[in-house]
Amino acid sequence: MTAAETAASVRPYQSYVYAYPHKTAYRPLRPRPALGELWAGEDQRALSLYLHIPFCEVRCGFCNLFTRIGAPDGLTTAYLDALERQAGAVRAALDGGARFATAAFGGGTPTFLTAAELTRLCDICLLYTS
Repeated sequence: MTAAETAASVRPYQSYVYAYPHKTAYRPLRPRPALGELWAGEDQRALSLYLHIPFCEVRCGFCNLFTRIGAPDGLTTAYLDALERQAGAVRAALDGGARFATAAFGGGTPTFLTAAELTRLCDICLLYTS
């Protein structure tokens, strides 16, 4: 093993770059473009999928993502319902050759979800990426 490989294995996130836009960067788009039109000329053969889970047990001091501490009864179910609707809309906007090369769950703390909710999240992912 080279010195660089050894250093990388000891400090695996040494070159990690946090690149999400700050939540204040998001705004309504007017006019609201259709997803299919936006992606019409894009290469869709190796897409990346990110499913945001905005729930946490505690808020980290460095976090600037859309997250919340805890979830009242029914909120995680309602969120997964909305995520499934959005996944369907995105799938409908992609062309027939669209393929996903990577997938990630993140945002808050995905393990805040129950085992059944995590199973549903994975089912949504599989349903709309295959």
